[in-house]
Amino acid sequence: MDALICGAFTMSQEETPLYGELVIPFNAEGQPDFHEQAKKKATELRSRIRQTAYYLAEKRGFEPGYELEDWLKAERQVLRTFR
Repeated sequence: MDALICGAFTMSQEETPLYGELVIPFNAEGQPDFHEQAKKKATELRSRIRQTAYYLAEKRGFEPGYELEDWLKAERQVLRTFR
């Protein structure tokens, strides 16, 4: 039998998603997969830190040599508001 298993659901080969289609994995209880939610949060967090670090660098005129300080300061600022 040609089938793919996604969480607690089984899909036939004809029902499998096409490349580029959004697939949200579910656990056995039908809830969104925790690992997928965690990856999404981590991606969002990194994006916010990256953007904040950029603005900090821009604020000081992009002077080289302070990239790590910008990143660490951005982490502190974002994590303070993210909790």
